[in-house]
Amino acid sequence: MAKPIIKRIKPFDAEQDYEISFSWTGNRAYANRIVIYDGETNQIVFDDTISSFALTHAIPADTLINGRKYVIQAQVYDMEHTPSALSDKVLFYTFETPDFYFHQLPEQGRISNASFSASVYYHSVDHEVIGTYRFYLYDSTKKQLLESDTLTDSATLSYTYRGLENNTFYYIRCVGVTVNGMELDTGYEEISVHYENPNTYARIYSDPLPSQGCVRVATNFIVIQYNGTETFEYTDGMIDLKEKTLYYDEGFLIDDDFTMILRGTNLWQSADILKMQNDSVGLTLSSHIYSDGRLRFRLLVPNGIGHYLLYSEPLTFQNTDMITLVIKKKNDLYRLDVFTKTTPAGEELTQYGQTIGGE
Repeated sequence: MAKPIIKRIKPFDAEQDYEISFSWTGNRAYANRIVIYDGETNQIVFDDTISSFALTHAIPADTLINGRKYVIQAQVYDMEHTPSALSDKVLFYTFETPDFYFHQLPEQGRISNASFSASVYYHSVDHEVIGTYRFYLYDSTKKQLLESDTLTDSATLSYTYRGLENNTFYYIRCVGVTVNGMELDTGYEEISVHYENPNTYARIYSDPLPSQGCVRVATNFIVIQYNGTETFEYTDGMIDLKEKTLYYDEGFLIDDDFTMILRGTNLWQSADILKMQNDSVGLTLSSHIYSDGRLRFRLLVPNGIGHYLLYSEPLTFQNTDMITLVIKKKNDLYRLDVFTKTTPAGEELTQYGQTIGGE
């Protein structure tokens, strides 16, 4: 009969159950046997036969001793109880599970910046050296957001997460493998991000890659793709939306306090300017020219039960004037401010009025 072939056995912790597997070409297996020898003395330390159609065999916890090397052979019995030849010998190691976890995390995992340097503690009583590892970032549902490059520095196991969003929960994780193939995993560690102003914010940041002779450049900005078929023209750095609509329906979510700034010209008209909505609520910013020849901006805001309206003060301006509209939401309260053209550095904008009324 043919010999079974034992599949690769990665180093494992002998204080835990471990299952080996093997392949077999021949009559259907009815039972199998494994024989384990001490790698130093060649003495048999475990000889076990089980009835099973599966080509697997479990080594019970505490059968072997950590920090040792062993040799294993397997044998298969068919329905007629005919044994196969013993497989070729396979060498494997047992190691105590190394310590591998995030350390020096802030209290309760609260991060006060837009960036965070995570460090992992690693220690092996069997002096098993870590080979490679990767860091991961997940959202609150454990959907993967980021995966680092494969890292090999065994002296400093750290990674800097950048561009973390304010008032957001994440999970961080590090997965590695030792030089002998033992798998390592910190598990998911929850962090929460809350900051007033990010202390490590940059439009563009860079990381040198000496081994590749280049610099990797990244940004905290996220590019949101327009969903539509219209084409647009840009003049003096501004997009021309006259008689056109620009819309986005994926790639971002606003679910907390925010400040939104809109700047534009040709706003002397009665029209809807901006609409934001999800499946349950919506927000609409519009303008209306009244019979007295003045214009008011209107913000239609959801309040959880119905809607209320916020109005700017009555305004008069030229259609060529640059108008700045600022919508703020804080603690479920909204505010609308309207400003005219910007003035020289150090001077205030001309504010036509904050929203104080409603209906």
